[in-house]
Amino acid sequence: MNSTLAPQTFRNRDRDATPVSSFTRAEDVLEAMLRSIEGGELHLRPTLDAGEGDPFLNYIEIGFALRQCLEDKNQREYLIQRLKPHVGVIIGTLPAGIQSHGLLPRTLKESPQETKFRRLENISDEEVRQWLIVDGGLIYGELKRYELENYFDVIGPLVHPGGIMYDLGSGLGKAVMSAAITLPFARCIGVELLEYRHRMAVDRLQVMLATGDRGLESLPVRLQPDDPLELPGGSLTKAMHLLDIRSRIEFIEKDMFEVDVSDASLVFMNSTCFGSFMHLIADKLARELREKTLVSTTTYSINHPAFKLIGHFPAATLAWTDLFLYERVHCTETQALPKVAALFEPGDQEWEDRVREEFLAIDARMNL
Repeated sequence: MNSTLAPQTFRNRDRDATPVSSFTRAEDVLEAMLRSIEGGELHLRPTLDAGEGDPFLNYIEIGFALRQCLEDKNQREYLIQRLKPHVGVIIGTLPAGIQSHGLLPRTLKESPQETKFRRLENISDEEVRQWLIVDGGLIYGELKRYELENYFDVIGPLVHPGGIMYDLGSGLGKAVMSAAITLPFARCIGVELLEYRHRMAVDRLQVMLATGDRGLESLPVRLQPDDPLELPGGSLTKAMHLLDIRSRIEFIEKDMFEVDVSDASLVFMNSTCFGSFMHLIADKLARELREKTLVSTTTYSINHPAFKLIGHFPAATLAWTDLFLYERVHCTETQALPKVAALFEPGDQEWEDRVREEFLAIDARMNL
């Protein structure tokens, strides 16, 4: 860890998940709200259902072509040939999108549209590569509660009351809502591209707010805005932090590259699946963010002169993966440096061997 930050002792597991049974203090309400947003990583992944003109139609078309080759044993050598040049941007061995747990539908409701789709031989290598990048970005994951608590312990001393936090690729909103409860941000904003994840984040927010309302109503004495309040991270504030939480959380359904984050004081990214376009994210943030703004990433570092590394927490310390913390510094360069390299890129033969093992496992599941 960089010497800029004080040494930390990190948790390595979640606390007891027993529900809050009584509300005697405002702190009990905060705890119940945090517990209400757990478990999102276990959600059901609905498939995409894109109609003509939908931005995901191209993703579905190419995904259908790749999956057709996966399911046809006679086409698998060709599938390997088309995927091999792009091993460095595949998350795992075979792309998640063409497997049974991916977001591709089995068929389209408007079946004539499917008949217009191209076969893989009519799709360029660049299109395949871009599809793989998008597919990797659609993989979902959440940091566990104890990992977020470790993270908040690190950034808490660096967060000034009244700032704005953005989560780019916010998924079901756990990090956004946890930050709004735990730290003294004026606003916490989640940006998510996929409609179903955005919708589930909004639904989770309503559950969390309803939990808070019930807790506040159950307190023996009505909470007043100026009453003292201890946040889960240990810092002290006033009860208004809890009473006005509705106004401090926002979820936006949009591409992160189309959202202006120039007012941010912290940009958080669970970026494990963003490796193929981290250079584009770095360029966007370098152009938009003010000096002193904090940026954190997981798994992939930022390779840009506008960002100074102030903390690196290796895998299995703060969280299951590496976490990097940066500060936006003065820099006259606006162009990002070369693309980040994959942290691990298997050799061609190693990757092929793993693919063939997965083919056997898929055939066993499908009784082929």
